[in-house]
Amino acid sequence: MMLLTLFKVIGGSLLAAALIWALVLAWWQSNDHQPDQLELALYLGALPLAVIGGYWLLRGFIEHLKAPPPVAPVQPADDDPLAGPGKKADAAERAFTVDIIDAFVRTGGGRGADEILAAMAEGKRPDPDASLLDNDGFPVFAAAVADLDSDSMAEMLAEKDAPLASLATQPEVLRAMTLLDDVLQQARERLIGLLENAPQSLTTQVLWLVPASWEQAWLVPLRTWLADLDWPEGCRPGLAFSLLQVASESAALKQLDELILSVNRNPEADQLLLVISAVSLIDQQRIDAWSAANLLFSAKHQERLIPGEGGVAILLAAQACCDRLAVAERTRLSRVSLGARDKSVHAGGRITGQLIQQLASGVLDVSGTEPATIMAAVTDTDHRAANAAEMLEGLGADFAHLDPLKDCLGTGTCSGAIPPVGSLVALACAHEKTRSLAAPVICLSNQHDKERGLLLVMPHTPAADSEFCAT
Repeated sequence: MMLLTLFKVIGGSLLAAALIWALVLAWWQSNDHQPDQLELALYLGALPLAVIGGYWLLRGFIEHLKAPPPVAPVQPADDDPLAGPGKKADAAERAFTVDIIDAFVRTGGGRGADEILAAMAEGKRPDPDASLLDNDGFPVFAAAVADLDSDSMAEMLAEKDAPLASLATQPEVLRAMTLLDDVLQQARERLIGLLENAPQSLTTQVLWLVPASWEQAWLVPLRTWLADLDWPEGCRPGLAFSLLQVASESAALKQLDELILSVNRNPEADQLLLVISAVSLIDQQRIDAWSAANLLFSAKHQERLIPGEGGVAILLAAQACCDRLAVAERTRLSRVSLGARDKSVHAGGRITGQLIQQLASGVLDVSGTEPATIMAAVTDTDHRAANAAEMLEGLGADFAHLDPLKDCLGTGTCSGAIPPVGSLVALACAHEKTRSLAAPVICLSNQHDKERGLLLVMPHTPAADSEFCAT
């Protein structure tokens, strides 16, 4: 093999040199030129060597660029007794979890995760809304919440000071606050039950993930409204509120992941976490903007967005805290695996689910969960074929046992597009699905054009909890 390669190199070089000599001699002959010794050395010696040498140098450089960088196999840090403390800490943090005590949700698909799951199973889809018209004057398909009493919220806000009263004039904020008030009423009732067994050191942190499209000037009156709600007296001493703007479904999941990290860095603390969010995208101003930007679903353009609205509240705590509060019905939540496609899923060409497959494999490896034990996947995928195809291909490799119609459910199909709340709605439904199946469930966010987020919701099994050290 070596002789053959050497023969090719020498033969090719001689052939190139002969070609150069022939061209130079022909040029001299055509001009009737008599070269001196220096020209003979330059044109018949140095020139062929420079051309041939340059060719091989350039080829070697190109091959170097094309070659993948060498990757040395590395053992997992927690299995390597010589691994540094930093690597071991990173490996431990990847296995952090948090328990979901309860989840409350309301969207156009239903009130409560069980109703939304039933709507998805029945194939419920948003209907045209005669109160909303597109640029052509036709009713817009919208996943609006039926019988939403936003007038009462407007009256209540009108009685407050000027900054709060001004929010009543913002339709998207008014409807979102009404939705959030509904799920918060349920969350506060759940807190009352938890406080019966709570130690005096228990604290409650409320994190409101506010849509990035809302004005920053609204955050202060929104926080005032949130703090003035009828919170249980037992949680008042340790009650803290924070508002953070997020732009997308994956951004909301990233903040959830940050909470999982903070909880597990102090797992023995008596702390409850309440993550809340709400959005409404069905006001006429939003419809006009989407229609002008060619984003709005219609009979002619079915690969576009159906606006929706929804509110969600998810109550979480560390495993040790749940044990002290004697919380029986709960689920276990893994860390979030995040990624982004190199191009939009709607950019054209073949749609691959490689990124989703990688995210799922990573989460399963860290949690030690076998793919065969996954009994369902709940996503925020909507009606658009490209997103659904990506989801099914990404889950198809390792989860071929899942029925695409019965076991892979998309909350967006009945709730519409509700960024950044959609991923949290899918998580609330995945929590309910895990409780009903008593088996792990994949929760996936892929309604965004590029951003993807995936996590695992596992059933609460005390025996398994002692083996899977997460905190």
